[in-house]
Amino acid sequence: MDIMLIPADGKCEHRSATCDGSNKTVKLTYIPKFPSDITKVVFINNNISNLSRSTLKNLSPLTITNLDLKNNKITIIHKDTFADMKHLVKLDISGNDQVRIENVQNCLRSLPSTLKELLLNHMLWHPLNNMNTMFDGLKKGQIRKIELSHSYLKPFSGKWFAGLNSLTDIDISWNSIGDKDLNFKGLNNLKWLSLIGNYLNYVPDFCTGDLYKLETLLLSNTRLANLINLQNNTRCLRQLTTLHLNGIAVPIIPNNAFSELKSLKVLEMTKMSTQLKKILPLAFNSSSLSSLSYSKSDRFIFCKTGVQMGYFEPKTLFKFCPSLTMLDLSHNFIEFTNQEIRDMFSPLINLREIKLQYLDLVLMPRHFFHQFPCLQGIYLDHNMILPWTNGKEIFQGLTNLTELHISSNRIGHFSSTSFPENILKTLKSIDLTGNQFSCTCKLTWFKHWMKNTKVKLLNETYYNCDDRTKAPGLQPTYIACSNIIFLITVSVGGGVCFLLAATILVYSCRWRIRFHIYKILSSSHYYQQIDGDDYRYSAYVIYCYEDFKWVKHELIPKMEEKHGLHLCIPHRDFELGKVFADNIVEHMNLSKTVITVLSNNFAKNEWCLFQLAVARSKLSKDGTFSIFPVMLEEIDFKNMNSSLYSLIKLSSYAAWNFDERGVELFWEQVINHVQ
Repeated sequence: MDIMLIPADGKCEHRSATCDGSNKTVKLTYIPKFPSDITKVVFINNNISNLSRSTLKNLSPLTITNLDLKNNKITIIHKDTFADMKHLVKLDISGNDQVRIENVQNCLRSLPSTLKELLLNHMLWHPLNNMNTMFDGLKKGQIRKIELSHSYLKPFSGKWFAGLNSLTDIDISWNSIGDKDLNFKGLNNLKWLSLIGNYLNYVPDFCTGDLYKLETLLLSNTRLANLINLQNNTRCLRQLTTLHLNGIAVPIIPNNAFSELKSLKVLEMTKMSTQLKKILPLAFNSSSLSSLSYSKSDRFIFCKTGVQMGYFEPKTLFKFCPSLTMLDLSHNFIEFTNQEIRDMFSPLINLREIKLQYLDLVLMPRHFFHQFPCLQGIYLDHNMILPWTNGKEIFQGLTNLTELHISSNRIGHFSSTSFPENILKTLKSIDLTGNQFSCTCKLTWFKHWMKNTKVKLLNETYYNCDDRTKAPGLQPTYIACSNIIFLITVSVGGGVCFLLAATILVYSCRWRIRFHIYKILSSSHYYQQIDGDDYRYSAYVIYCYEDFKWVKHELIPKMEEKHGLHLCIPHRDFELGKVFADNIVEHMNLSKTVITVLSNNFAKNEWCLFQLAVARSKLSKDGTFSIFPVMLEEIDFKNMNSSLYSLIKLSSYAAWNFDERGVELFWEQVINHVQ
């Protein structure tokens, strides 16, 4: 197409032309001529204060079906402005907040009967004394959708749209509409309604408005304080398939809240506020529900401790929504090492897609996905997952898996056993972006597989080695790796003796070595001081009862009596009579840092793990907060879980030892960190 016909600040695509003045110092004050085959014109962020029939004269010879005039500083619209737009299907004049509502009312009469969509957002209007005639000019047509968001049109009445029998979609979001400002009478044919961002404290009674045909209802970001009336006030919405309740601040999701919505398919409850404390046992009771999004809910705790505190009931949480095919629990906390929590998912045998993003997972869940034989898509991206070797333990029983998203993890390499053969046969696409691959001979199999597989590698050009080189250019080659194996075999014999001698030497001098390393790091400001004037406690101490003797006779005398620091000791400092969980959160917020006294007893104690989860959640939100592990003893592998593994793997820690030099280093590390 000849772009020379378009002004310098416009660009043209097939059947569509755009003139956007948002980044221009000089705005267009007229609508230019366009090629004859243009049907869509986007003329936005310019300056045509007076919009008239003559303003659109260069468009009248064309078959314009879509006209976008947003943000053009229009102050006057003449009543015959659109008389020559005979084919118009969609019109957007949003953002022209200086034009009077009466002007718009009059110009609507010049619109053709072909118009289907009218967008009047961000107009900053107040309703006319008689809004019942506002849209009379559209009665002769077949208008289907009207948008009136961000326009302060309250109180709202369905009578405004009387006579618009084809109208099915209305957007009145962000209009400051309150509980007493809604009257749905006259909207009997409505199928799609957005009330997002309005000042609704209670669920409106949709049944008094005869909205029996409503299919989609958006109530996100309203001021809903509870969902008690949801079941009763939506009982008549028998055709409702989609319900959005994102970003609301309710303390409880009640039993049977959605059970009367017999056609409900999609339920979104994301970004729930911190006030949400409980999900009652029958909250998600819905035999028709197929898609549930419960993500970004301030890291709701799906763990044994959450069960004990009555936050949710794992046995029934998903028991009564057997038709669920999509589940999104991202941005929460799920204890996959607990069998009761794993069994929570067992009723979802029809699940086809599961999203477990941003869960801080370190290990791939083993023997978990087999519960979902119909599973087609797994989303585990943006975790901290490390490489695995036995893919059968992870992907067993999955015969329909076609999509696997594991981008932005810590997967350094893959081997021939990472994925079972049956998975590689059914898989159609995989996303590995953001994993810094260790480009050594360990990755040889993966490089060969990349070149020969039919699986689509999403964003393959962004696959990087840990040295920032591209993974497809991996060196050394397969032959080189074969030679390396031979050299390694020859070298191992002599190396064993050397390593044995070195190990003995290092072990005998281990504390001196660690002491000097610590000195070097400390002198280079590796540990940075945090101003503690606003904190009541220097550190909050997490420990189990079995280790309290050590805390009492070693930690407290050394830290408080000798160095004048003030520790928060739950046995001593917690307020009597207050809920234990509230004590934890309150006192942790009053502490500059957290000391975890790690032991096998700690690893088996649910309250210790709960306090650690609270601390990690605070760490993710507060960049000045820190967690310092103290290792009383080596933790047995059988007691290790993902939270402890990631804490030990990714943090510096002080190890308790009865060796005199080791003890000296231990206390210097702990005290310097707290101070």
